[in-house]
Amino acid sequence: MLVRDEVHQNISIHISPAELLKMLQFIRTKKQQEIERIKNKINKYIQKKNAEETFYQSLSPFRKLFTGRSPSHHQAVEYIAHVKEPLHQIDKIKQSIFELDHSIHILNEETSRNEITLSGEMIREINMYRKMGNAT
Repeated sequence: MLVRDEVHQNISIHISPAELLKMLQFIRTKKQQEIERIKNKINKYIQKKNAEETFYQSLSPFRKLFTGRSPSHHQAVEYIAHVKEPLHQIDKIKQSIFELDHSIHILNEETSRNEITLSGEMIREINMYRKMGNAT
């Protein structure tokens, strides 16, 4: 099977359809694991912030006076860095998983096909997978 770059339309890889399907499924699994890892990081951050807020609310008014608490704009920047940006990463990964699913569907449905067009990013990931030694 020939794999073409969707932008440059040049042939990037010569590979068997079964091996390409295996690689795409492996890459899809890795991306799903990455999403779970990011979600876990977000959940840990939110749990930590909730625990800090609960502790702060449990203090007496006198102790709250002497407790150092970061200004709200610092908390907002922290939220952006620890929650919003990772959520944008998850959205990008989900888009690439959608593209992978589409390519896998094409490979499964059209077995007689001898050519497929993939994005440059997906071709780079396939080449990285091949260099890793096909570790699945």
